[in-house]
Amino acid sequence: MIMILLMNILANLFIVSFGEIDIPTYLIALIIFLSLFVFLAVLISTTKLIQSLVNDSEQ
Repeated sequence: MIMILLMNILANLFIVSFGEIDIPTYLIALIIFLSLFVFLAVLISTTKLIQSLVNDSEQ
């Protein structure tokens, strides 16, 4: 009984609604994951580019 009540509270806690549109939790998690993935990819690419420019200028 308590477990079912707790699950209902958690389910309602993690639903984001914009007006009449309910966005499920997995979609928000997917958006956050993709954003972090792209951010890390750009960060790695930028550091590699800066390293190659610094190495070329030292030679």
